Amino acid sequence: MFKHTAFWIFFTIVGIWGQFFLPGTDFFSPGLVVLLQFGFINTAFWLGCLWMLLLEGTGNLAFGTVILYYAGLIMTYSLASMFFEARNVLFMAFLFLFLAVFKKGLVLVMAGMQDLGQPVHMDAESVLVQFAVHFILWMLIYNLFNKYIMHELVRRKKPAA
Repeated sequence: MFKHTAFWIFFTIVGIWGQFFLPGTDFFSPGLVVLLQFGFINTAFWLGCLWMLLLEGTGNLAFGTVILYYAGLIMTYSLASMFFEARNVLFMAFLFLFLAVFKKGLVLVMAGMQDLGQPVHMDAESVLVQFAVHFILWMLIYNLFNKYIMHELVRRKKPAA
């Protein structure tokens, strides 16, 4: 259990640090997807709430953008995983591409509703950066979590007598 907690604390610190270097890029979504893939729903709920508060507090958009984004992420993942294999690399690539476009579209809508002075437009560069961050982080987190955390949790189970 300690390794599980330490893993997500380290991931959160790395995500905060990553946002310092790439502002406006979400580093926490791949972690939420990994938790959903492995069935850690309670952990996904609590870490999702923590990450939403962190992201909402650091942005300059009105409260609710990240909540809508994470709700869209969970809904899209849940619906799509009913029809496709949720751990397939191609499925994850399409999911993260959709989420990158969805995030940019959501930011455009919310910025337009707030009448921000800066012109915000849909550009392929920010969508591709978000997609690359999501996909690379997911591959890294999924493999590390599967190798070091999941196998540890399985080994700790005592055989039935």
